[in-house]
Amino acid sequence: MHHPHPQPGIRGPIRLNPALAGGQDQGDAGELGEQAGEQPQARKRVLLVEDEFLLSAVLSADLQDSGYDVLGPFATLSLGMEAIESESFDGAILDINLKGEMVYPLAEELLRRGIPFLFLSGYEAANMPAEFCGHARLAKPADPAVLLRAVRSMFAAA
Repeated sequence: MHHPHPQPGIRGPIRLNPALAGGQDQGDAGELGEQAGEQPQARKRVLLVEDEFLLSAVLSADLQDSGYDVLGPFATLSLGMEAIESESFDGAILDINLKGEMVYPLAEELLRRGIPFLFLSGYEAANMPAEFCGHARLAKPADPAVLLRAVRSMFAAA
């Protein structure tokens, strides 16, 4: 017997846009502007310094899906420092502990240059140097929608 409707079930991979899943976010402003016929803004380039491979892969994909270009990820302090000397970017996401090295020298250089950044780490503010205690920090694991809002806020405040 032939059924007029296909059998229910998953026919292929499903990928939810984390920024829209759960209705917590209104999506990327660039995408909304394009839908409304406005000119899209230039894509921001985000330096990603993160030593956890899977997390950095997910972060990169989430950022790219939301309209950002990703520089990295860089898993060590020395690679991150080389990147800030040789590449151009608009902002950064920094893990604090990179394979046993603290990211603070890189964060100090970003502050000196006036480049916005946020920390993404399991470290509590109380365990950070005083100069960074009040700086934007998200705890791992961060909800993708919350992270993307924090990145937009970082750029808006810059």
